[in-house]
Amino acid sequence: MKILKLTLTVLFTSILLTACSSKVQTRVVESNKEDVSELLKKLIQKEQEINKLNQTLEDCKEIKDPK
Repeated sequence: MKILKLTLTVLFTSILLTACSSKVQTRVVESNKEDVSELLKKLIQKEQEINKLNQTLEDCKEIKDPK
C-alpha cells in the first residue's frame, strides 16, 4: 500500500510539474509574439515618419530650386 501511495504521489507530482512548465512556456511564447508584434508596429510607424520627413525635404528642395 505504501508503494502505491508513493507511486501515485510521484506520478501526480510529475504531471503537475509538467503542466506548470507547459503553461509557463506557452506564456513566454505568447509574450514574445506580443513583443514582436509591438516592435513591428513601431517600425511601421517610424518608417511612415521617415517617409513624411523625406517628402517634406523634397518639397523644400523644390521650393528652393524650382526648375
